[in-house]
Amino acid sequence: MLTTFRKSFVPQRDFDPSNLEDLLELKYFKDNGKWKKGCPFYLDETFIEVPAMCYTKYTHYMLEKTLSKSARK
Repeated sequence: MLTTFRKSFVPQRDFDPSNLEDLLELKYFKDNGKWKKGCPFYLDETFIEVPAMCYTKYTHYMLEKTLSKSARK
């Protein structure tokens, strides 16, 4: 319920590790230690900070992508 309430008032989006724009935002944060214009992503309830959430989601995405390619060989 808190997530639904928060999403209705904060102009942010869910982090999508397959989206180049989201990856560029994350790379900017990694390189500069801050977001370009404030954090553009919602924080999922299971995480305590946005960067860790993004890194985790990206890692899971890449593992799935890599392992699915390996399975096809």
